Amino acid sequence: MRKTLSLIVAFCLIFTLMLTGCGEDTASDPSTQTEQVTIAGIKGPTSIGMIQLIDKKALDGETFDDTSYTVDYMVAESADILTGKLINDEIQIAALPTNVASVLFNKTDGNIVVLAEQTLGILYLVGRDDISSIDGLEGKTIAISGSGNVPQYAADYIFEQNGLTGKVNLEYYTDHASASQVLLAGDADLAILPQPFVTQVIRKDSNVKILLDLTKEWEKASKGESTLSMGCLISTRTFAENHPEFVSELLSRYKQSVAFVNESPAEAARLVADNNIIEDAQVTEQAIPYCNIVFKSAQEAKEEISQFLNVLYKFEPSSIGGALPDDSFYYTEP
Repeated sequence: MRKTLSLIVAFCLIFTLMLTGCGEDTASDPSTQTEQVTIAGIKGPTSIGMIQLIDKKALDGETFDDTSYTVDYMVAESADILTGKLINDEIQIAALPTNVASVLFNKTDGNIVVLAEQTLGILYLVGRDDISSIDGLEGKTIAISGSGNVPQYAADYIFEQNGLTGKVNLEYYTDHASASQVLLAGDADLAILPQPFVTQVIRKDSNVKILLDLTKEWEKASKGESTLSMGCLISTRTFAENHPEFVSELLSRYKQSVAFVNESPAEAARLVADNNIIEDAQVTEQAIPYCNIVFKSAQEAKEEISQFLNVLYKFEPSSIGGALPDDSFYYTEP
């Protein structure tokens, strides 16, 4: 009896070890490995184009490259919050201003690649004056947010190309909200603002209207050779090169999301509000047609982006990180 009991115990022990061994083999099987991915954006138009991905938590739990992915999405108040996290690989993919992507490329010795261009110009001259051309701005004072950023460089470039350097006074405020309030309070007649602030001020004061589209003025100033390429989708090079199937699927769904936003602005605006990107859905719905939300692969947009960065570089090299990115900045799908 004792001998039989010993045999049973031994058999159970062997069976348990076999099961444990099977579990270890499964865990070490490359087909079952998991990868943590964080995809980020910033509040405003730069994140609107990816709203379907954010809302559906797209790609989370799906398998590509023999890897199962756990995907988190985050939306930050500003680009500054994301840059350090990208450098430290806490974030792998992000929607950012194009010049910030260039700064990161230079800061990380090329470990940042543009996956797609996703937002063109969102800047407008708004006010109560009757101005229908750039020439009408001579001698005027314009409220604008913060010196040393893209709105300033865009305005300076357009003024320079139209012979207005030194003939238009830009009055700087700390942020877009402050410039908006100055305009609404009647302390300024003109302001350069991005969407959705443009829509917000027009909704609050019907006497304020869009006077000039700076995207069109930029294109005129560059004689059609450049455009305001203000937002792009980027990835760390390490992640993009190691996970090409995931990146390919992400770009495919991103393109679908952009089409959805442009075709169904009311529904898209509701999702934007639900995900705390822009709280007022009515403002977002009205702003979307003026946000120039697009999808172009890095290779399709390469010339537009490089020409845009070149203009910024001529005004202030530090605005793009001190040097123009080389061709490796633009991701090529394998």
